[in-house]
Amino acid sequence: MHMGFVGLRGVILAQLLFCCAAQERNESMSASNSGEGWPMFRHDLKRTGHSASKAPDSAFVRWESKVPRAAKFWSSPCVAGGKLYIGNNNGNLYCLDARTGKHLWTFFTDTGQPIFSSPAVHGNVVYFASYEVIYALPTLDPNEDGEIARDEIRWSFRVGKSTGGVNNVIAGSPAINAGKFFLGAVDQYFYCIDAVKGGEPIWETYTPYRGQHAFSSSPALDHGRVFAATGNQSGSGRLYCFNEASGKVLWDFDLDDITFTSPVIDGDRVFIANSGDWIGGNHQYRLYCLDVDGFLDGTDDGVADDRDGNADLVWSFDTKDYVYSSPSIHQGRLYFGCANGMLTCLNATNGKKTWVYPSSPRAKYTQPRGILSSPAIADGKVFFCSIEGKVIALPETDPDGDGTISAREVIWSYPIGGDGVCSPIIADGCLYVGNHQGTIFCFGSNNPSQEP
Repeated sequence: MHMGFVGLRGVILAQLLFCCAAQERNESMSASNSGEGWPMFRHDLKRTGHSASKAPDSAFVRWESKVPRAAKFWSSPCVAGGKLYIGNNNGNLYCLDARTGKHLWTFFTDTGQPIFSSPAVHGNVVYFASYEVIYALPTLDPNEDGEIARDEIRWSFRVGKSTGGVNNVIAGSPAINAGKFFLGAVDQYFYCIDAVKGGEPIWETYTPYRGQHAFSSSPALDHGRVFAATGNQSGSGRLYCFNEASGKVLWDFDLDDITFTSPVIDGDRVFIANSGDWIGGNHQYRLYCLDVDGFLDGTDDGVADDRDGNADLVWSFDTKDYVYSSPSIHQGRLYFGCANGMLTCLNATNGKKTWVYPSSPRAKYTQPRGILSSPAIADGKVFFCSIEGKVIALPETDPDGDGTISAREVIWSYPIGGDGVCSPIIADGCLYVGNHQGTIFCFGSNNPSQEP
């Protein structure tokens, strides 16, 4: 076939445009892969608590920012697109520049009730839960006046009040997947809401099991299933597995006692710890490993279990005290903190203890105590906050193999002040965490050329 000059020129031009577009796309991909954000609670939908980011090797404070009018930070931050978002006990959600700590905007819920929910960012929207209400806000302040006003929010959704007379604060952190928002509330419903339009649930599932059967932890998602735990009444903890599309309960599992921790998924296993109860309850302190399919696959993977024939218990571990710290997992190692002050690493396959690190637990009946912060894993290190207000970095594996991480084996630690209850996150090579005096810290490399 003969091709004229005009046709040949068109082909060459098309090829040049294709190459330029490919180069631009590759450069864009390279830029986006140069860092690793932390866009939601526990980093990802499986709630692994693990980031592929580099992480600080020393306690170098890149910046610290006292947020005006901020009180305690129970909510852990998230970082996406170079911005940090975090809720505060004063009922406000804050946005800061993650590189400098500069305050960018505030959203006032005007309830005076604490925000325990850690925000989640998807696209150009940040989602979080507060007192009775779920919010979707723009990540950019529309008129740059430093405040997201009511007429500037994307949508809000009001849940029902607590069925058991407990506080109406929604404690869990949302998960966003395929344009859908997932979160359980204090009214015993688990919600799937259109994340784009909002306002009306796609489905909502009621869980009629005992009084005060609120969802207190954050859901995990994997392969069309949603895992969420309830329990803020002594003895009422339960793990549910929902069908992501319909909300149908596929199976559930009695967790023996009150539960605030979030499930974490790894392969064909889901892990969750109950929280016991520091004021009563069954005092059954356990961490469980379950088959993600329950008994639905027709295979008994481990310990024989008669809990309504719905769930398949592979193993359980006696934690000996209550656990508010959500477990994290990486390369077959499961990490969690406990009220007895122990940061523990388990073999995720068999539940055997690999190593422990003893932090300061406080007296037995002092509350809170021990480790309430959930660990973050990155760059061969495990990070958490101890109750005495220290950020501590440990090696992911025990250096000398004696089963204990000793003081001399600690990589670094730094006192941030107050009770250390906020969970640290790792994003773009930095560690971010809030303290009990309304200050946010950014730890990073002391090499200016390695700024995030």
